Amino acid sequence: MSDVDVNRVQDILFPPPPLIPTPNSHQQHPPPPRGNRHDHTPAEVEQTTTTTSSDDTAVIDQGDSNNDDDDTPIVPSTGNGNGNGKRGLAYNSSSPSLQVFANSEISWVHSWSSSHFDAPSEFLFVPTLWGDGPPHTDNWVTLAEGHPYLMSFNEPDIIGQADMTVGDAVTAYKRLMFPLRKNGVQIGAPSVCSGSGNNDRGVPMGTRWLREFLEQCDDPDSCVTDFVSGHWYGCPDGTCSVSDDVSSFKGYVDDLISTADGRDVWVPEFQRYGDEAGQREFLEDVLPWLDSSAVVRYAYYMVIDGILTTGGEVNALGGAYAGI
Repeated sequence: MSDVDVNRVQDILFPPPPLIPTPNSHQQHPPPPRGNRHDHTPAEVEQTTTTTSSDDTAVIDQGDSNNDDDDTPIVPSTGNGNGNGKRGLAYNSSSPSLQVFANSEISWVHSWSSSHFDAPSEFLFVPTLWGDGPPHTDNWVTLAEGHPYLMSFNEPDIIGQADMTVGDAVTAYKRLMFPLRKNGVQIGAPSVCSGSGNNDRGVPMGTRWLREFLEQCDDPDSCVTDFVSGHWYGCPDGTCSVSDDVSSFKGYVDDLISTADGRDVWVPEFQRYGDEAGQREFLEDVLPWLDSSAVVRYAYYMVIDGILTTGGEVNALGGAYAGI
């Protein structure tokens, strides 16, 4: 994919509608609406006592020091569908009820935040620490507790998103994410975009940013990543064929897998632009490929009227994605 024009930061609410980038640009999402914080349904993990120090560092009291290195894997719910646990939903407070996706291939959900917005308990909710400061860090430790998977920093390689240098991200990750990696909880590297080159701050983008992060976050005592995460968007309307977007997407995912170097790979945000027919054709190709690939979890952008729903109900595209 060509270099990203990171100067194009959209000063609008997120979403709807989804932003359509100009050629050779990456869609840049403002942070999703924060909404109200909710209590989360505890996952089946060994409970720990967590507090936050005066500098926002996550501090975990394990109680029994003999359990500090207990990395027993957690087996989360895979939903009520017939899927393999990979297929998920990206949503926020503007989304209709996710209950319309019950009894489908969907097994997990994320909201770009630590708020679950009353998502049905049949879906595994994965919290995200969107950025490294307030309001994203407010109550993060409390809201993250009890969840078997945690995602970090949304597109730190994009100006207008988490917007972090690799060094700053590593420092924040050590402080806010690594202390939560106890009792089988898995934590993810920041989610990068699919761009290349450098942004206007001279910060590398895409898998280059991710590679540098993984090189610097490689200390079993202070910085470890269990999975990597990447976002992808296709060409603007009419500028690429479906087959071109399929090829671009698969190439990007293969690059993520290579960069992961044995870690799990997530693609929690991806979309082809264009009409419903083109998006369905794209999904018909990439979904079976994803299901047979090394990708562990993925989510199409997003549950909102005009994309996966219409009038609060699953539309044809949403049904094709969710296997309804």
